[in-house]
Amino acid sequence: MNFRITTQSLFGATAMIAMGAAVAVAQDTSSTIPRSDRRIPISKEAPGEVVRTDTVTIYKTDTLQLTDRVVDTVRLTTTRVDTVIPRPIPLVWPNGFYAGLAGGFSTPSGALYTPNSTGGTAQAQLGWQNAKQVLGVRFDVNGAWPGQDSRFSALQGQANLYNFSLDGKLQLPFAAHILGSRHRFALYGIGGYTHTMYKNLPMRIDSPSGDPNTAVFIPGSEDWQNHGGWNAGGGASMVWGHSELFIESRLLAFNPSGAPMARQVPVVFGMNWY
Repeated sequence: MNFRITTQSLFGATAMIAMGAAVAVAQDTSSTIPRSDRRIPISKEAPGEVVRTDTVTIYKTDTLQLTDRVVDTVRLTTTRVDTVIPRPIPLVWPNGFYAGLAGGFSTPSGALYTPNSTGGTAQAQLGWQNAKQVLGVRFDVNGAWPGQDSRFSALQGQANLYNFSLDGKLQLPFAAHILGSRHRFALYGIGGYTHTMYKNLPMRIDSPSGDPNTAVFIPGSEDWQNHGGWNAGGGASMVWGHSELFIESRLLAFNPSGAPMARQVPVVFGMNWY
């Protein structure tokens, strides 16, 4: 028996096989993917979650290297000259001894009153007395240059007086606080012998007639003259450390021949150093 297979019969068989396979696949439910009618939202963050942002910083360092090296050298020359002067050795007097200077004015009185007027005065003194001692001694030299009266200035030069006094000194020391510091003060009296030398000193002399109401004046001599006399006075002082500040007034007197007593009243302000 012969089977004849033609093109038409082959095509029809292929079509029937394809339709059968399609029906079989449609009836197989095991391979079908189920789909839901409700849409489910999808988000990267859960509700209530804080979004975190991470920042990344990238540092870049560039290194520049120079192959040429330049070195500048600046040299300064400074010349300094130091002069060292040794300190002088401080002068320290023996315990209680002191030296000082003073200055002020001097007023004439007695036989010196009318032809002379107030002039300048200067003084230097050397003594011994501690700040707490009651008794002491002092030697001083006092110079005075009285003012001139117009009636005598044309007849002579400037009057000069020098007084050399050796005195005893009696003081009352006491201490007090001033501005937070403790200082020693003293009130004192002073007096003793005075030798006076002078020249060009006009003065009033006794009247030859003996009448005390008659004034007679004579010009001074250019030669130095000397007379012994006395002095008395007082002052106040303040001591701190090795220094003493004082103010003082005295009466210096001598008796010239044939004349009333000649008197000087110097008032000085000075310093003593112990």
